[in-house]
Amino acid sequence: MKRLAYLIMIISVGMFFSCTTENEWDDYFSIDENINTGGGNNFPGMPGGQGGTGTALTSTLGTFDVTIDTSSLTESETIPGSTDTYYEDYVETYTPTATIKIVYNGNSASVSGEAEGVTVKTDGADVTVTSTVKNIAYELSGTTTDGSFKIYSDKKFEVILNGVDITNPTGAAINNQGKRMYVVVKDGTTNKLTDGSAYTMVENEDMKGTLFSEGKLAFSGSGKLSVYANAKNGIVSDDYVLIRPNTNIYVKSTGNHGIKTNDGVIIRGGVVNVEVSADAAKGINTDGFIQIEGGRVTAITTGGCAYDEEDKEYKGCAGIKSDSIFVISGGEVNVKSTGVGGKGLNSSQTMTISGGTIRAIAAGKNFSSGNDDVAAKAIKSKGDMTISGGDIMARSAAHEAIETKGALTISAGSIGAYASDDAINSAGDMTINGGYVFAYSTGNDGIDANGNLTINGGVVIGCGTMAPEEGIDCAERKTFSINGGTVIGMGGGSESISGSQQKAVLSGVTVSNGAYLTVKDASGNNLFAFKVPRAYSRAVMQVSSPKFSSGTTYTLSTATSVSGGDDFFGYLTSPTVANETKLGTFTTSTSSSNGMRGGMSTSDSFQTLSLDSTGDY
Repeated sequence: MKRLAYLIMIISVGMFFSCTTENEWDDYFSIDENINTGGGNNFPGMPGGQGGTGTALTSTLGTFDVTIDTSSLTESETIPGSTDTYYEDYVETYTPTATIKIVYNGNSASVSGEAEGVTVKTDGADVTVTSTVKNIAYELSGTTTDGSFKIYSDKKFEVILNGVDITNPTGAAINNQGKRMYVVVKDGTTNKLTDGSAYTMVENEDMKGTLFSEGKLAFSGSGKLSVYANAKNGIVSDDYVLIRPNTNIYVKSTGNHGIKTNDGVIIRGGVVNVEVSADAAKGINTDGFIQIEGGRVTAITTGGCAYDEEDKEYKGCAGIKSDSIFVISGGEVNVKSTGVGGKGLNSSQTMTISGGTIRAIAAGKNFSSGNDDVAAKAIKSKGDMTISGGDIMARSAAHEAIETKGALTISAGSIGAYASDDAINSAGDMTINGGYVFAYSTGNDGIDANGNLTINGGVVIGCGTMAPEEGIDCAERKTFSINGGTVIGMGGGSESISGSQQKAVLSGVTVSNGAYLTVKDASGNNLFAFKVPRAYSRAVMQVSSPKFSSGTTYTLSTATSVSGGDDFFGYLTSPTVANETKLGTFTTSTSSSNGMRGGMSTSDSFQTLSLDSTGDY
């Protein structure tokens, strides 16, 4: 269907390509039929000279990596007021009336301190606490390879990790069967928790991971905590988990998820590193919401897909997965999935990004078994996606880099997307009001909206492959309008533009990888330059800019030397240009009639470039 729409569009506007004959267009489509437009696994380049990482991408978007970084951060923190939803999760709002100290020593544990309403029993190095009172703290230290800490408490309590190393061969190292638990990792200490390869369960009790809590889990303190999961999950709450600034948590799970909750995960700061290797495992996984406000979060998955007996389908891994809303407003978020069908960030509902630095990689292939298909995507939401800030780079080897099954709205931020399929894709409408957007595909469209596409501002660059793929693609019978911003689209085809308020130019162009395309006004001022990230032979280029004035002639050239101005993936404003080769000129119209898809009429805001004898096309 895309090819048919593309052919209709070319036939309708072909009269405007002054240097193009009917035979040349026949040659063009002959070339197209021999191009391998790629499957999911031609990353990072395509054969036949149509792909390649490109000079604008080799040092950043096409090659960046995500690795574990356990170095600490120095962060400030303000304790919230009593009206804050999570006020009671701050241990500073809680004053213990007694501290019970438990010291592990090989196969035994010693207990000091007591409190009315608290009973502590030991069986070797297995410690069990039963409490009916509030305001109690338990301090754990020492080492055991066959022990545990288990607590039944009717009230919230505090656990201080003071240089403790607990391995439980038959279950959780720490097992909270009670209420909210404050976990304070004491400053300057190193702590380690490890589960066994099989769990001995107690009837009517859950025990889902190395550090398990029926109630809320709130982490604080600047010591280091390492959690190793061999049979199940690493850190688990049947409620939610809060991680505060200056914490430092490392989780490695070969059994299942790294961090798992029922209700949500709130990360307000700290350092969180998670590595998981089990099939279909998630670095951080919740049936509820994800809220990341600060700190540095890194999640790496290496497992493949697995069949889910409950849902009767195959599922893949994900760095961070939310079954409810997913919100990122600050901090660093780094995710990488290397197994088949693995995703970076994944939300079953809406995703909202308003700040922070995000690096997301889906490095594996797509997965298919019978009627089940699991696609490897760097950032994905089933609901609407909104981006109003942040520094985002996303890369996918086999599918889309950024995809939403709903509408996509971008109003600010910096976004770089690199994929073998569409670099940025929305199932619904796509609206770009501002920000910087760069989308590069090695085998499909740069930007693909399956609903209406509206660009009102910002810098928007889409680089696709040759026909029938496009730099910027809008679904058939939908509206593509440009009302503001700088827009550059390069690929095998281009959409017609209707209802636009801003001038645009459409032309064929041949340009080598790494060359600059420049636009100059009648006074000789260079408006901007763009370093082409791949070689294009007889490609369709569309350009629109708020700097285009009515009734003005502009010159399009190529250049090999450009300097000055801020560089956004090869896009530079007000550059200094040398070694130019003129391709042609275009003059914007003073009228503002609207065009229609399919070529029934043309838009004066959708001009075509008049190439002269110095052009290469």
